[in-house]
Amino acid sequence: MVAVKTDPASEEAVWAKRAPRTVTTLLVGKLVSDGTNEQLCRVRNLSATGMLIETQRLLGYGNWVAVELRCGQRLQGTVAWSSTGRAGVQFTAPIEVDQVLAVARSASAARVVAPRAPRFAANLAARLINEGHPIDVTVENISQSGARVQLGEQRELDHSVTLTIPGLQPRRCTVRWSKGQTVGLAFMDMVPYDELAAVLGHGVAQG
Repeated sequence: MVAVKTDPASEEAVWAKRAPRTVTTLLVGKLVSDGTNEQLCRVRNLSATGMLIETQRLLGYGNWVAVELRCGQRLQGTVAWSSTGRAGVQFTAPIEVDQVLAVARSASAARVVAPRAPRFAANLAARLINEGHPIDVTVENISQSGARVQLGEQRELDHSVTLTIPGLQPRRCTVRWSKGQTVGLAFMDMVPYDELAAVLGHGVAQG
């Protein structure tokens, strides 16, 4: 049974008050916690001693968690409080907030993509439009900036294609690499956080 603090609103207020300086952010990351699959999350508040994260997963009080940011930085600690949709995490060691934010901003400006961008294992049926012709494919992993797809058979693809995944708007993509039946795609426009979270909530591979 998952142990969760009974008064999360109070715990959040106390936790935030104790932090020496709290910065509001919207950093997207990959959440890893004890014995569970990876999940999309967002760092809402950040201080030297902890962070407030938004996640669809209910985290157990005291559990170890880590968040990998798009820039490759990894923030880790234990759950100080948890409620539906959010949790407070106390870091195992203090961090330099300004340094973390500076690296995140630099990565965003440089449009950092895989392998640094958080990618999530998936098994999603999708359709690729190549020179006007539809191809049924399977999305093997996905992030806000791209995806890896399985074609089913080796094909020659145009440099520019369109990927349609149920629950997402069709994405214009460029073909970054191809190996046999597997293709790496880069989205021309990043997938909004809420759209990707909804898709991952129904399509993340369980195992």
